[in-house]
Amino acid sequence: MSVFSGRGGQALTLALTTLHVGLLGVGVLLLMRLAVDAVASPIEVLYQLVGVLCGLALTGPGMATVIASVTDRRQRVALRRMNQQLETEIRQRVTESLATRNALIFGLAKLADYRDNDTGTHLERIGEYVVLLANELRTEHDEIDDRWIERLKLASSLHDIGKVGIPDAVLLKPGKLDADERLLMEQHPLMGADTLLAIRRQLGHDPFLDMGVEVTLQHHEKWDGSGYPFGLSGDMIALSARIVALADFYDALTSVRVYKDAMPHRDTVELVRSLRGTHFDPEIVDVFLTNAGRFDDIRRTLQPRSGDRAVPKIVELAQKYLRRTHHSEDPATGREPAVPVRAA
Repeated sequence: MSVFSGRGGQALTLALTTLHVGLLGVGVLLLMRLAVDAVASPIEVLYQLVGVLCGLALTGPGMATVIASVTDRRQRVALRRMNQQLETEIRQRVTESLATRNALIFGLAKLADYRDNDTGTHLERIGEYVVLLANELRTEHDEIDDRWIERLKLASSLHDIGKVGIPDAVLLKPGKLDADERLLMEQHPLMGADTLLAIRRQLGHDPFLDMGVEVTLQHHEKWDGSGYPFGLSGDMIALSARIVALADFYDALTSVRVYKDAMPHRDTVELVRSLRGTHFDPEIVDVFLTNAGRFDDIRRTLQPRSGDRAVPKIVELAQKYLRRTHHSEDPATGREPAVPVRAA
C-alpha cells in the first residue's frame, strides 16, 4: 500500500506541492535579485547562490524550465525592440535618400526646362496635372496606387530633358520649323530616353527610371499611331506617357512661347475634346473634360500673369542684395535704380 494513499498521503502530497511551488518562487526571486543587484556583498551573493542550488536540487527540472522560460522571454523582447529600432532607422534613411534624389532630379529637370520655356513653373504645373488625372483614373487601373502616382509626378518632370541636345536655333526659333528642323526636334525623346537608359545601366532596374524612360520616349506618341518617334498606337503607349501627353499638351497651349501666344483655357478644352480618340486616349480625355475647371484653377494659380516672365529665385535675391549694398536712391527720381537682368 502506498505511503501517499489515504488522507495522510493526500496531505503530504499537498505539502510537498506547496513546498515545490514556494521554492520555485524563491528561486525566481533570487535570480531576479542576482540580475539587478550589482552592489550586493560577496557573502550575500554566495548565500543566494547556495539557496538557488538547493532550490534547483529539490525542485528538479521544473525550476530550470522556469529559468529558461524567463530568460528566453527577456531575450525575445530585447531582440524585438532592437529589430524595431533598426527598421525605423533604415526607413528614415531610405526616406531621406529618396527625398534627396528626387530633389536633385527635379532641379536638373528644371535646368533643362529653362532653355525652352518662358515660365519657370511649367514642370510644377505638369506635376499637378498628372497627379489630378492619375487619381481620377486609379479606380479603373490596378497598377495606379500612391507610389505609382508619386513616381509619375517626378517622371513627368523629365519628359523634355532630351531638348538639351537640340540647338538653340531650332529650339528657340520664333517661326515655324522647316522639315529638317522638325526632324531634328523630333529626336529629343530619343535623346532623353537614351540618357535615362545610360543611368539605368549603371544602377540596374529601378521603377522610377523605368517610368521615366516610358514618359520621355513616348509622350509624343498619339492614340491613332500618328505620333513620334515610333508611331505607337493605343495601349501600346504606356499609360504614364498617355497621361503626361495630355497634361503637357494643355500646358503648352495655355502658356506663352517664343513662337506663339497663350491659347485661352476654354479654346484649349475644346481642342482637346476634338482630339479624343485620335491624338489622345479617349478615357483620359473624358477624365480631363470632367475636371477641366480644376485644370484651369491649377493654371491660374501656378502660371505667371500675362506678360510676366518668371525670374529664378536666386536672381530675385541677388537683385535685393545689390540694391541694398551697392545702390542708393537716384537723386533725380528718389527711387532705387533697377538692376537689369541679362536675358539668356
